[in-house]
Amino acid sequence: MSELKSLSFTTEFLQSFADRKLTAADRAAVLRALELLDANERHPSLRVHALQGDWAGSWSASASRSLRIVFTRLPDGRKEVASCSKHYDD
Repeated sequence: MSELKSLSFTTEFLQSFADRKLTAADRAAVLRALELLDANERHPSLRVHALQGDWAGSWSASASRSLRIVFTRLPDGRKEVASCSKHYDD
């Protein structure tokens, strides 16, 4: 994996990435999506969109049909990755 220059990771993300619910294939998909998010958050496969409700102010990017990455945009143009999960997991 290349260096991710525009991303920082919360402890919650690191824990969710290590979660036993994620398979090796899931982790690989998340890593590919993180590389795309770092290089070009407008890449169509990421389907980046703003979240609402309790997650208002955060954004979602798709790592696959069933995996999502939640992040916030920081004032300096960086992104803080908060979590990865199966779609609709809490």
